[in-house]
Amino acid sequence: MNKTWIGLAVVAALVAATIGWSGQAPAQMKTEKIEGTVTSIDARNGMVTLRGDDGQTHSFKGDAATLNDLKVGDKVTLNKRAEAAPSR
Repeated sequence: MNKTWIGLAVVAALVAATIGWSGQAPAQMKTEKIEGTVTSIDARNGMVTLRGDDGQTHSFKGDAATLNDLKVGDKVTLNKRAEAAPSR
């Protein structure tokens, strides 16, 4: 179970890093807590998909080590950052 939480922390860090590299200002970002069940893992493309408790599907990019720690059916909680509105 500890490996799952470490893996999820890595996924969350990757999501945050990707957003940071996109040039968006952190003050414009809002985070959303996503709780759900892993429905698929695409190790080849580094993607994990989960169905949120609200029924919506969410996809996250992760590294190989993180994806190896997850399996279909795992219950997870992630912080998803919403896309920021373009600054003008």
